[in-house]
This record gives sequence, C-alpha cells and structure tokens, in this order.
Amino acid sequence: MIIVSSVALALLGVFVSRLIVRRLAAGDAQPDAHACWAIGLFALLPAWLVPFIGLLGTQPGAKPQAVAGAVWVVSAAAALIGVIVSEARVRGAGRCAGAHDARRLWRLGLLALLPAWVIVLGGHVAR
Repeated sequence: MIIVSSVALALLGVFVSRLIVRRLAAGDAQPDAHACWAIGLFALLPAWLVPFIGLLGTQPGAKPQAVAGAVWVVSAAAALIGVIVSEARVRGAGRCAGAHDARRLWRLGLLALLPAWVIVLGGHVAR
C-alpha cells in the first residue's frame, strides 16, 4: 500500500511541478536557476519521504529490521549525494535560466532524489 501511495505522490508532484516550471519559463523574466532545480527536487520529496519514514516501523522503541535499517541509511546517503551533486551542477549553470534551461534544471532536481526513492521502494519490496 505504501508503494502505491508513494507512486501516486510522485506522479502528482511531477505533474504539478512541471506546470509550475512551464509557467515560470513562459514569463517575461528569466527564472532563477536554483528555483527551477528546487521545484524539481520538491516534486519527489514527499514521494520519497513517506516510504523513507515508513521503514522505521510503527513500534515505539523497537529497532528496525536489519534490511530496513540498511536501506534507510543507504537511501538517506543517496539522497544527500544526489542533492549535493545536482546543486553543484546548478551553480555551474549560472544565476538565471532560459526556457530550455529551466526544464533541464527541473529534471536535474527530479534526478537528484530519484535513486534514493528507488532504493527506499526496493526496501519496502524486500520487507
């Protein structure tokens, strides 16, 4: 059930964030590069966060299972690495983004959390 809700959150986030970036890119002023990247990043954040927290379990004071604990740590590391690496790429892109660059930077934000999301979903399948 958590996998289905996570996929639904991801689809909703991607759809809404794409509309926002499209509207930003269509405006007269050029959008900030970090804004387009952050919109892409926040598109998958809820979809990753729900199953990520779900790996901790529902029993207070109980330790998570070995597989869940390992997946939790690896997913967190993948998310941090993805965000750090993609933000470095955004800094290289400059301060403002054109219409084409806005969509590229949005996709870069999406790709930052995609590996962590896949890892956490795989952890739920393995449980």
